Amino acid sequence: MTPGRPLYREPADAELVVVGRYRQTGREVKMRADAAAALLDLMVQARADGVAVMPISGFRTVAYQESLFQRALAKYGSEDAAVRWVGRPGHSEHHSGLVVDLGEEASPACDVEPPFEATRAFHWLQTNAAHFGFELSYPPGNPRGVHYEPWHWRFIGTPEARQIFQR
Repeated sequence: MTPGRPLYREPADAELVVVGRYRQTGREVKMRADAAAALLDLMVQARADGVAVMPISGFRTVAYQESLFQRALAKYGSEDAAVRWVGRPGHSEHHSGLVVDLGEEASPACDVEPPFEATRAFHWLQTNAAHFGFELSYPPGNPRGVHYEPWHWRFIGTPEARQIFQR
C-alpha cells in the first residue's frame, strides 16, 4: 500500500516567516506567518513550563524535497518503502508552510527520530499543542499509511489551514 498524500501548494516567499534556526547549522526554519506566530507562542509557553521545544524543519521547496526523497529511496530500497517516511516531491506537508518538525534542545540525538516520543518536549506537545492550533500529523496507525512521526506537527489553527489538511 502506498501512502496517500495530496499535492500541496508552496506559499510565496513573502508569506513565510523565520521561526528559528536549526541548532548550529544556521539553516533557517520558516513557516507561513499565521503558523509561525502560533509556533512562537507555543515555544514561549513551553519554555515557561521548563521545556525547550525547538524547530528543526519547516517549509520545504519541492526541489529540496526531491533531494530528501532520493536519499530515502537509496536508504529504503524502493519507492513504496520510501514514501512511508518521506513524501514525494509536491506531496510533503512541509510544502504548505504550515508544518514543522520539532525537537528538544537538550536531546539532539532524538531530532527527527522515533525516540523523540520519550522526551519531555513530546509529552508537553501531546498535552498542549492543540491549545496553539497544532496536531500530530502522523500518529500511529494513521490513515495515510505514513510511519509514526512524533516530531511532525501541522498547524490547523485557522479554517484555511484545517481545510488544507482535511483533503
